[in-house]
Amino acid sequence: MKKVYVVFTFSLSSLLANEVDIQTRLQTLEMTNKKQAELIDSLQQQLDDLDDKVDGVETRTLMDKIDFHLGFRVKMNNFDKKMADGSKISSYNLWSTKFMLGMSADITEKMKFHGRLSMYKYWADSTKHIYSEYDNMQGRVPSDSSVYLERAYIDWYFDAGVPSALTIGRQPSADGPSHQYKENTTRKSTYSALVFDGASDGIVYTADISKLTNIDDARLRFAYGKGFQKDETRVGVRNAFIGSQNDQLKDTNVYGAFFESHISTLSQSLFQMGYVHMGDVIANAMDTKPEHNKNLGDIDFIGMMVQATNIKDKGIDLFAHMGMSLSKPSRKIYSYNGQNFGLLKDTLEDTTDKNGYAFWLGGRYTLENLHQSKIGFEYNHGTKYWVTATQGSYDVYNKLATRGSAYELYGIYPINRYSFIKLGAVYIDYDYTDSGWYQKKPHKIADLSPTQQSSVVDTLQSIYLQFSVRF
Repeated sequence: MKKVYVVFTFSLSSLLANEVDIQTRLQTLEMTNKKQAELIDSLQQQLDDLDDKVDGVETRTLMDKIDFHLGFRVKMNNFDKKMADGSKISSYNLWSTKFMLGMSADITEKMKFHGRLSMYKYWADSTKHIYSEYDNMQGRVPSDSSVYLERAYIDWYFDAGVPSALTIGRQPSADGPSHQYKENTTRKSTYSALVFDGASDGIVYTADISKLTNIDDARLRFAYGKGFQKDETRVGVRNAFIGSQNDQLKDTNVYGAFFESHISTLSQSLFQMGYVHMGDVIANAMDTKPEHNKNLGDIDFIGMMVQATNIKDKGIDLFAHMGMSLSKPSRKIYSYNGQNFGLLKDTLEDTTDKNGYAFWLGGRYTLENLHQSKIGFEYNHGTKYWVTATQGSYDVYNKLATRGSAYELYGIYPINRYSFIKLGAVYIDYDYTDSGWYQKKPHKIADLSPTQQSSVVDTLQSIYLQFSVRF
């Protein structure tokens, strides 16, 4: 049997060639992978740039839809109080900051949105002010750094035989005429600041009756709002919108009618007269015990005002406001901490009407040769039973609610078109107690007993410095 031999022949040069070819392919693959990675990085960068551009477009689109504007005020007060017994209390170098973020948007040609967020606090103090919880005072009194919705409303324009508008939501009811003079701004609210100043919710119908009356810019307004709404929003109440069986409280409903126009002989002027009815005024909107709280009665307000800006191009601004408050107490008394409070009364038997009166006068002059600086003066006076709806006023002493006399002198120096510095002084001489409150009977300060006089302010004065920016 023959043997068969199989011979395998390996070529060294062939192996080396194959190895070189493999290395070349690996290097080519690595270069390809590197280029692909660089391409991926480039594509990712392009995607990131595209995202940034899209975000920018979205931001610009949002900004095109909503216009934002800024309000900022820092104020330093020096207070001196003299009590009725002659003792004095001072508080100097007291600083506060108020921030406002306003916004507006044209939803359609016939529908517009307006809003304002605000924060108002003392420096280095985060204590929540008890009055900041009251609806009309939210964002209006110095408190902690909480941001409040001070305004949010829709203006809806339509034709109802005459050009008309509905203003629906949280109303432009604070900082009204003629506060704009000492705040160096334009008109920021609808109603005379002597009668109403603060946040409010409601619906207002406005009719342009200029053509019907042949009166320049004549407007007629009808308003409805809530001073208090019984909705059982207490902690632990499951159905917060349903009242309880023993709840005898009624809502405080507010109705108003106003007429305003320009004065034909004065181009920048405003005349306004109005009537407001507040029915079933609540004793304490923060009292969560419906069986304890009370409706104290009704208050009617009648107001009239006139103002004119830059009269005859002489740099002179003048204004005058008059007001009446007609209070009708119910046969109810609200008890708190051992004291009885009625509508401008202390006893259950007192149901007589309580009528109060007030006026507010002022003027401002522009010094053209002194960088358009301005100097202004205001005076207001209220009687014993004068009561207002100005608890939401931005000044901490609610000057226009004074039962007595108040004086204010100020000077404004513009820094630029957006900012100014103001230096001013306020002096208030109280004739009666509890100015600004309707839950208690006022008493003549001079007739108080020595014990009572120690806790009652007779005069108040404040010297303040303010820096403001609006943009």
